[in-house]
Amino acid sequence: MSFGQFSARFRRSFAASAREQLSRDDVEALRDNQRRVALIINARWLIICVFVAFSLCGACVYLTRLGFRETVSQMVVPVNALIFVIIYNFIFMRINRQLATFSVANIMQLVLDVLVVAVLVYYSGGLDSWFWSVYLLILVAAALMLRQRAEIWVLALFMCLVLMMVEWAEFYRMLGPAGAATHQLTTTFGLDVGGLRWAMLRTLWQMFMILGTALIASNGVAWLVQLVSDRRGSGLTDTRTGLYSRAYFMRCLDIEALRALRDGRPLHLLLIDIDHLDAVNARFGIERGDAAISAVAEVLQRELVRFDHGGPSVNALARISGEEFGLLLVEQTGGSLPEISPRQVIGLGERMREAIGAIDLEGLSITASIGVAALPMDALDADELLQRADESLMAALDGGGNCVCVPPSRTFATGRGIGGL
Repeated sequence: MSFGQFSARFRRSFAASAREQLSRDDVEALRDNQRRVALIINARWLIICVFVAFSLCGACVYLTRLGFRETVSQMVVPVNALIFVIIYNFIFMRINRQLATFSVANIMQLVLDVLVVAVLVYYSGGLDSWFWSVYLLILVAAALMLRQRAEIWVLALFMCLVLMMVEWAEFYRMLGPAGAATHQLTTTFGLDVGGLRWAMLRTLWQMFMILGTALIASNGVAWLVQLVSDRRGSGLTDTRTGLYSRAYFMRCLDIEALRALRDGRPLHLLLIDIDHLDAVNARFGIERGDAAISAVAEVLQRELVRFDHGGPSVNALARISGEEFGLLLVEQTGGSLPEISPRQVIGLGERMREAIGAIDLEGLSITASIGVAALPMDALDADELLQRADESLMAALDGGGNCVCVPPSRTFATGRGIGGL
C-alpha cells in the first residue's frame, strides 16, 4: 500500500461517511447524526447544571469542615474543569453542523467528557466517588454518536483505564494534596475506604458496569436505530416530499408489471435524477439541496396532474433515493385513450425536464436527467424494466445531463433534449 493510499484510508476512517462524494442518502444520514449529536450536547448542558449545583453543595461542606483556604485549594481544579466543559460544549454546539462529516469531532467530545469526569472523580473522593457512573451515560451517548461498534468498545476500555488510574492514584495519594484532604473529609463523615480488598472489589464492579453498559449500548441502541430506519423505509410516503416511498414504489412496479403482461398493455417507467445536486450541497449547503428536492417534487406532481387531465391518477410518483424520482405510468385518466403511447411518455418527460429547468431557487437554477423504458417494448419483467430505465438515465447523465434518454431500440426519440443510447 502506497503512502497516498494509506493517507486516504486514514482520512476516511475519521469521516462520518466512507464515500468521497456524498450521495443524498449520505446527506440524510449526516443530518440524522447532527440531530443525535445535538441531543447529546443539550443533555450535557443538563449534566453541567447538576454538577454546578453539586459543586455548590460540596463547597458548603468543605467550608464547614476544612476551612476557607483548604476549600479553595480543593475547588480550584473541579471548577476549572467545569468551566472547560462549558467552553467546549458551547463550541461544539456552535459548529456542530460544520463538523457533522467528521466522526473524529464526536470522538473528541467523548474523550474530553471521559477526562473531565476523571478529574471530578478524583476530587470527589476517588474510590468513594459516585461520579464514575456518568461514564455509563457517556457510553450510551457514544452508541448514538459513533459509527462503529469497535469505537464504543475502545472508548469503554479507555474509560476503565482512566478510572483505575485516577482511583488508585487517589487511594495511594499520588496526585497531590487533594487525595489527603478528601480522605480527611470522608473519615470525618465515617466514610473511610475500608481497605485494599474493598477497593479491588469496587474497581472490578465498576469495570463490569461499564463493559455491561457498552454491551447494551453497542447492540441495543444500534438495533433501535436500525429498526427506526427500516420502519421509515417501509412507509407509504416519503416524509420530505409527500410522494410515495421507494418501498411502496417497488411493490407497485412488481404488481403493475405482472398486470400489464397479463392484460397485454404497455407499462412505462421514468427515472428522474437532479443533475449535480452534490455540488449544490457542497457550495450552498444542505438546506439549499433540500429546497431543490422539494421544488422538483412539486413540479413533477403538477405535471403528472396535467398529464392525467386533473382526474384521479392510478400512476405512481415516488422519491426512490436522495435526488432520484421514479414515475410509473399505468394508464391515463380523463383522456379519450387510457392507454399511454410511447410518444406521450417522451412528451411528458420533456415537459417535466423543461419545468424543472425553469425552477428559480433564489437565483440558483437546476436541471434534471430522465431515463425512460417500457414493458414489453424494452423489457419483459419488472427487474429488467428497472434496469433498462436506469441504463437510459446513465446515458443521459453521461451525455451532460438535462435531457431525456430512451433505450437504443427507440427510433422515434428525436428532437431537442431527447437522445438514445
